[in-house]
Amino acid sequence: MRLRSREHLLEVDALAQERGRIAADVHDLVMQDLAFALAAARTLADDPALAQRALAVVEASERALAGARGVVDGLVRRDRPSVIEVVRGSVTTAARHVPVTFESRGVDAGSQLDRHTLDALVHIGREAVTNAVKHAHPDSIEVVLEHADEWRLNVSDHGRGFDVAAVRSGFGVESMRRQAQALGGRLELSSHPGRGTTVEAVIP
Repeated sequence: MRLRSREHLLEVDALAQERGRIAADVHDLVMQDLAFALAAARTLADDPALAQRALAVVEASERALAGARGVVDGLVRRDRPSVIEVVRGSVTTAARHVPVTFESRGVDAGSQLDRHTLDALVHIGREAVTNAVKHAHPDSIEVVLEHADEWRLNVSDHGRGFDVAAVRSGFGVESMRRQAQALGGRLELSSHPGRGTTVEAVIP
């Protein structure tokens, strides 16, 4: 009986992790781009020459975004994946072929978050890992999610690094910073040539 119970728990955990990964994929690979397209279409709708077509795009984008949000909500309601599962699934997907180690500290296994904080952690983790894979060509990436009095997400890569003072921050870094600051938090970036890069977000 104990063996069967353990096997059942392992199956439940595996299914929960898979749902968390799928929810993160829909959020990262579909909803983010839909939101961007919707914002662009709304801007175009201000042009009288493009208004009619732009409004049609706006309506289609709103329907698609609502549908994608319903898929994510449905996945979450089935077993309500924890913040650990969602963030881990997101950064693992973003890393593609690069090995990722994920660690949580002080985070209860079933911890749930409000949507804004969870979205910020997912976005920052995904962007940090994506930037590392794209620019640093790391051998591995380490992600640590901590919670004490505040949420702390640390993404470190073992890549080529760069001189922070000599390189202007790109759109990805600025979007991560805005996400953290919008919730009263902060984002810190440290890097040195040949010694990798670390991105740390702190959200109250």
